[in-house]
Amino acid sequence: MSVRSALTLLAVTCLFAIPVATASGPAVVASADGGAHWTIPLPNQFGVEVGNRTLAFNARAYADDSVAGRFEYQQVVEGEAFKFSVSVTCLKVYDGYRAKLGGVVELSNDPTLPPGTFAWFQAFDNGEGANAPADRSSLIGFGSEAANEAFCNSPNLPRNGPWDVDGNVQVRSG
Repeated sequence: MSVRSALTLLAVTCLFAIPVATASGPAVVASADGGAHWTIPLPNQFGVEVGNRTLAFNARAYADDSVAGRFEYQQVVEGEAFKFSVSVTCLKVYDGYRAKLGGVVELSNDPTLPPGTFAWFQAFDNGEGANAPADRSSLIGFGSEAANEAFCNSPNLPRNGPWDVDGNVQVRSG
């Protein structure tokens, strides 16, 4: 792991620490944590280079069907940075290594995607160590609460991507 990746992971851990369930609280049944960045160079299906400066996330699903967590996303398109802070409302783990996270946007600097909009993505944990393939992520999708819930509850793979990322993704279930 590079120094930059290690620092990203440390920052995510510190910024998004969520209290672990106590003996009196519900048990954690799934979790997804990570920090990643990537660039989708031209040519691509979007017609512009898409740079992701930060995708940092920390989420837990509990035995009582509640969830807790956050994700922060910053995307750069044609030199303009768009930033989103999202409170997680759904987390599902599929195939033991692929997490779907979604939630409500609380902060946004994009006037076309204001707070109250929902956002979601998939993260793929491809293992650890020098010989493990790169972890992966989809881009962020945006829409309604119903679309967010449908996304999380569907085992489908992303329509676009996923792309290899620099950073580290951890997905756990059970």
